[in-house]
Amino acid sequence: MKRADRQPAGAIHLYGGTFVKEMLTPDEGTLIPQHAHKYDHLSYLANGSVRVWQDDVLVGDYLAPAAIRIPANAKHRFLTLAPWTLVLCIHAVGAAEVVDEADLIADEHHLELEA
Repeated sequence: MKRADRQPAGAIHLYGGTFVKEMLTPDEGTLIPQHAHKYDHLSYLANGSVRVWQDDVLVGDYLAPAAIRIPANAKHRFLTLAPWTLVLCIHAVGAAEVVDEADLIADEHHLELEA
């Protein structure tokens, strides 16, 4: 798998009980590292194209616009297939979950960086 030097960048938003993380990748071939969440969520492909794996199984290629369903606890990763790909990770924040943005990222967006 090709891996670009630059990793995704983007803002994080928390509003009205909804969490949105922007992952903008300027380069084709950028790997958004494998990670998992404790809840079902959508990864919305707003621009570009990605290849998606869940639990190390290739799910397929997607072209924007596309909503990609990710089940709770499924390890998933993305490889960008076009420059300027924008993926939005979107989920509800439950009342029992941490609501501080920094804590939410650290506690609930567990990344598994590949060597």
